[in-house]
Amino acid sequence: MNPRPNTEGRDVGSMPTSRAVVALTGASYLCVGLAFSYLDRRHGLFGVQGVLWLIWALAGFGAGTLYVGRPASVGKTHWNVQGWLGFSIAIFPCFLMFNMLRWISVALMLIIGARAVMLRTRRDFYLTLTCIFVVSFVVGTHRNADWTLWFYLGPAWLLAGLALAWDHAAGTPISRWIKALMTVGFIFTSVVLALALFLFAPRPAVLGFGFLPPGTDTPGLFNQPADGDTPTKGNAESSAGSGLSSGASGASLDADATESGQAQQWGQMLKNMRSTLSDSFIPQWQRNFIEGMLNGAQSLLNALTGTASDSAAMSDQASQAQAQAQAQQDSAFSFWDFLVWLLLFLLAGLIFWRKRYRIGLFLALSGSWALAFYSPAWSMRFSAQALKWCLHLHGHRPTAGQSVREQWASAVGLPPLAQRWLGYAVEIYCETRFGDVPATPQRARHMRETVHAASDVMTGLLVPELSRT
Repeated sequence: MNPRPNTEGRDVGSMPTSRAVVALTGASYLCVGLAFSYLDRRHGLFGVQGVLWLIWALAGFGAGTLYVGRPASVGKTHWNVQGWLGFSIAIFPCFLMFNMLRWISVALMLIIGARAVMLRTRRDFYLTLTCIFVVSFVVGTHRNADWTLWFYLGPAWLLAGLALAWDHAAGTPISRWIKALMTVGFIFTSVVLALALFLFAPRPAVLGFGFLPPGTDTPGLFNQPADGDTPTKGNAESSAGSGLSSGASGASLDADATESGQAQQWGQMLKNMRSTLSDSFIPQWQRNFIEGMLNGAQSLLNALTGTASDSAAMSDQASQAQAQAQAQQDSAFSFWDFLVWLLLFLLAGLIFWRKRYRIGLFLALSGSWALAFYSPAWSMRFSAQALKWCLHLHGHRPTAGQSVREQWASAVGLPPLAQRWLGYAVEIYCETRFGDVPATPQRARHMRETVHAASDVMTGLLVPELSRT
């Protein structure tokens, strides 16, 4: 039975053809996870939670990028393990930390992060993006949300749009350079439109976007009074200017008053945005970016209006807020310290993964040596596992249900000496495991020594010439 095609004529059950789609979706997922934790930054755990979200995203979407194009059975074990782990974390401690709506959101994030290893079809891809957008809307409407949350939700939505565009263009014969130029153009256009909407489009009389905040706390840039209401400061000055005489001097004063009112509205907006610097829990990189952005906007406003800058007072206020934030951050572990340790941990994990069979061979032989006198039977089992990993290390992977003897017999191209020693170790193991010969410390020691010697021959550690003969 063929899968049902979608409205674009593509198969919603087909495999994604590009790893970039999964990677971009994972990056969008990570940004939403950071935004979710950013709401609780006043608890001082934003850096720790950010690192945990990064680990979870890498474990899910990072592995999903590696599984693209491979059979559907690949990754099922990974999905089962990470899925049950995410379910356990959602039950405890997350159920005790959040209200019902936020708990559903974090549980959804944990599950789709684990499910990313099975991101095989476009149906799964669309469902993942839907979950990401739903959680981002929950985050954006939270009472702790303010305009600084766009540092995380903005890139999340941008990356989600890039993932959709990349998936749409995956089946078209477009060169990578054209795709890269179109991606840069898409990002530039999105940023310009976002700035234009923020600066010029009419918006509600609130700078943030939480649940029903007081409208007078953070007035918008183009707030208009209702009939019979008292106009705001900027509108009052504009109305006063419009009531002058209709002569040339009156028109000039009216234009000046209008410009002055707009300049004061822009200045008030920048002042309200600058007040967020008093939040000592904002990450330092974000604080520096906000301060630089607001200083640049203030300098541009002063240059356009020709007024003197009050940046000295603003600078003192920002310096005090920064000193307070620095004093509080010095007592906590920095986010960048966590990031450095995480990178070192990932590097060590990568090295361990590439050398996992060699490390497993060493640990198995070490365990066999330690158990040879106290438990010879278990010592021989460790040696048998070392034998399997030794063959796997040299390209002789076992098939499903294959025994130690069958794996050794199917291995071709081994050095003759190593082949003979491994055969001797297999005979010792089978006589004890399946025969009537008892497991003794001497037999366990002989088996371990033969496997160890054979592995040294195959790796060239004992005599390099023997590994090639």
